[in-house]
Amino acid sequence: MAELGRNTVEFSTLVRRAAEDSFLSLKDLVESSKSSEQSDSEKKIGLLKYILKTQQRMLRLNVLAKWCQQVPLVHYCQQLASTLSSHDTCFTQASDSLFFMHEGLQQARAPIYDVPSATEVLLTGTYQRLPKCIEDMGIQSTLNENQQKEASKKLDTLLRSKLLEVSLPKEISEVKISDCTVLLRVDGEFKVLLTLGYRGHLSMWRILHLELLMGERSGPVKLEELRRHALGDDLERRMAAAENPFMILYSILHELSVALIMDTVIRQVQALRQGRWKDAIRFELLSDGSAGQGGSAGSTQMAHDGEADLAGLRTPGLKIMYWLDFDKNSGMSDSGSCPYVKIEPGPDLQIKCLHSTFIVDPITGKEAEFSLDQSCIDVEKLLLRAIACNRYTRLIEVHRELGRNGQICQVAGDVLLKCYASEPDDDYKKVG
Repeated sequence: MAELGRNTVEFSTLVRRAAEDSFLSLKDLVESSKSSEQSDSEKKIGLLKYILKTQQRMLRLNVLAKWCQQVPLVHYCQQLASTLSSHDTCFTQASDSLFFMHEGLQQARAPIYDVPSATEVLLTGTYQRLPKCIEDMGIQSTLNENQQKEASKKLDTLLRSKLLEVSLPKEISEVKISDCTVLLRVDGEFKVLLTLGYRGHLSMWRILHLELLMGERSGPVKLEELRRHALGDDLERRMAAAENPFMILYSILHELSVALIMDTVIRQVQALRQGRWKDAIRFELLSDGSAGQGGSAGSTQMAHDGEADLAGLRTPGLKIMYWLDFDKNSGMSDSGSCPYVKIEPGPDLQIKCLHSTFIVDPITGKEAEFSLDQSCIDVEKLLLRAIACNRYTRLIEVHRELGRNGQICQVAGDVLLKCYASEPDDDYKKVG
C-alpha cells in the first residue's frame, strides 16, 4: 500500500480524465458513423462497444468513490495490525527474559540456614541433636605417639621437597626444618616460622610465627598484635599466588625491616640533637633518588635539624654532619665543609654507612669501614667511632707534616699520643 500510494492522483482528476476520454471516444464514433463506408450493423456494433466500455469505466469510478469513503478505516486497521505485531515481539522478549531470569534465580537463591541450631551452639556452646551413632563409632580424635612420629617424618620430607622446588634468596642466613616447620632467618631483620596447609592446601605455605630481629639498646622493635596478624595474612595471600613465594616473603619483610631501621636511626639522631649533642651535629634527610651515590653532590636536602617531612618517602637516607665550622660573626655553621656520615639503603636495599672522606681505622690501620648492628642500632656509637677514626687520621697527617720538618725533634718532656686498641669503646666514650 505504501508503494502504491506514492503514484496516486486525486479522485477529481481521475473523474475529469474519464469524462474527457468518454467524450473523445463518442466524438470519434460519431465522425466515423457519418462515413458511408460502414454498414448499419457495423455502426450499431461500434455504438454498443462504446456503451459497454463507458459503462464499465463509470462502474469502476463508482466503486472507487465508495472505497474512498472507507480509507480512514483501512489505515486504522493497518495501525492496529502494526501495534499487535509490536506487542507480540515484546511478549516474546519478556518470556525469554523471564526464562533466563528463572535460571539465574536458581543460582542466586539464599540457602535455608539452620538458625535454631546456630543459636543453640552460640548460646550454650554445645549441640544436643547429634545422632547417637556418632558416639558409638568411637572415632579417635588424636594420633598416638607412633603415628605422630610417622606423620611428622613425612611432613618434614614434604617440606624439604618443597624447598628444593624453588630458589631461596641468598640473603637468608638460616634455613632449618624441624617439628613439621621451616625456620627462615635473616640476621638483623626477621625470623619466620612456616609450614604447609594454607587454607587446607598442602601446596601452599602458612605462616605460624613472625618476629622482627632489629632493635636498639632499649630492646627489640615490636609490631602490634593486630598489625602482625594482618601482615601475616597478606604475606600468605601473596605467597599463594606467586611462583616463587620465598622471594615475595623476603622482599616484603626486607623492605619493612629497612624502613623500620631507618626510622629508628632518624629517631635516635633527633634524640641526640635534643640531648647532649645539641648543636654539635646536624643532619639532612636524603631522597630515594640519591641512594648509593656515595657523596653529598647527588643528595637532596629534604629537611634540616629534625624538622622532617617523611611523606612520600619509603626509605629515606640520612646524612649526619659533625665538627661543625661556626662563623664567629653570625654564629652559623658551614655544613658544606664539615665531615659527615651517610646512612642510607643502597641499590640492593641493604643499609650502607659511608664517610665523606677517607679515614683510617686506628685498630686495623686500614680504611675504616662502617656498618650498623641492626640487632642493636646505636647511632651515637657509630658517630663516636667515625670521630675517633677521623681524629686518628688527622693526627697521622700532623705526624707526617712534623716528620718532614727537620727543625722539630723529640725531647724527654714531650707528650706522647698513643692509641689503645684493646679498649676501643672506652676511647670512643672519652671523645664525647
